[in-house]
Amino acid sequence: MTPAHNHMRVGAIDIGSNSIRLLVAELREDGALVTVARAGEACRLGKGLDSTGRIDPEVADRAAQLAFEFVRRSRALGARRLFMGATAALRRAQNGPEVAAAIQARCGIPVRILSGEDEARLVHEAVVHGLGPGAWRTPCVVFDLGGGSTEVTSGVGLQLGRWTSLHFGAVTLTEKHLRHSPPDLAEIEALELDVAQALMHQCAYMPRETPLLAGVGGTITVLAALDRGLETYDPSLLEGWTIPIERLEDWISRIVGSTEGERQSWAILGHGRSDIVAAGALVVRALARRFPSRGLVCSTQGLRYGLARMAVEQGTDF
Repeated sequence: MTPAHNHMRVGAIDIGSNSIRLLVAELREDGALVTVARAGEACRLGKGLDSTGRIDPEVADRAAQLAFEFVRRSRALGARRLFMGATAALRRAQNGPEVAAAIQARCGIPVRILSGEDEARLVHEAVVHGLGPGAWRTPCVVFDLGGGSTEVTSGVGLQLGRWTSLHFGAVTLTEKHLRHSPPDLAEIEALELDVAQALMHQCAYMPRETPLLAGVGGTITVLAALDRGLETYDPSLLEGWTIPIERLEDWISRIVGSTEGERQSWAILGHGRSDIVAAGALVVRALARRFPSRGLVCSTQGLRYGLARMAVEQGTDF
């Protein structure tokens, strides 16, 4: 790290398939990122994408407005550089480049549509960095469960080995398979078969088990918050929290067996995720069974932390 980068304050905006997230962070001399502010808003860019192949114009306009507000907030908090990265929804949509251009025009900041490989690499590095020195040399499997895709990586600490980007997430699987609340057995089995086939083909050359299984994304933080008994989101209490496999199975069964209305009453969940968290929980269960470990480690430092590091080298100056 060059001296010019010492103590630089940067902003990162993650334009995802379900949510748009902001991180403003300070880069320390030792390379660590210190969080200044973080925020997220549900937007659902991936809604209906499997059936139409396009992002709805009204949803795209809301995404542009949210991104604009996050850019303005980054400036107000003193960020010197900012990086905006978009994931599965813009990557897959026929009008993805058009939507990216509209967001860029509204914000005055370039929007990079990330490849699946870029997204996987950035997530892996961000998660392992965030878990601390104990994880930096440990064999691990990391996954990022999003709205429209799920990135799975394996490696030894910060060194990325194999990776894959699975073409489903909590939004797309909900739309494809889950019609009832709670979902019935046939819906659950169809979703599980879909996920199992993808894992069998795309994760075939990854480890059969792992000493460290870490997950990032809204579903994982919901599971960790439930396990910790939290009613409000507090990253400092969730980062690195391990849910033992037995308790993980119990929480997943509780989520999948509940109605959307019941989930909305849970303080940690509410609107914006209550309709998709059952699908997300089923994916987590499939991944935990595919990669046996002592438990699931929760990470709160996903893609936007990787984007913040990108901002140092490639971001737009304010």
